Amino acid sequence: MLSSEGKVSSKRFVTFICLLFMLIGYTANLFWDFTIEPDLFASLQWIVMAGLGFTAAENFSPKGEDTTEEEPTPSHTTVTHEYNHDEEV
Repeated sequence: MLSSEGKVSSKRFVTFICLLFMLIGYTANLFWDFTIEPDLFASLQWIVMAGLGFTAAENFSPKGEDTTEEEPTPSHTTVTHEYNHDEEV
C-alpha cells in the first residue's frame, strides 16, 4: 500500500478497505446466509475498480520532475549605426 515515495497512498488504502468489505460480505452471504444489498455490493465494486485503475494509471503518468523555467535574460542589441537627429539636412 506504499506509493513510490514510500508513504501510504490514500487511493490504495481505500481500495484495499473496500475490497476487504466486499470479501467479508461475499463470505457472509455464501456461508451464513447474510444478505448484502446489491446496490451496496455494486458500489464497493465500482470503488475497487476505480481505485485499481487510478493506481495503475499512476505508473504511466510522468513523474513530478521540477521543470522550473529560467528567468529570461534581456537580449543585447548591437548598435551598428548612430544617427545624429539634431543635424538639419
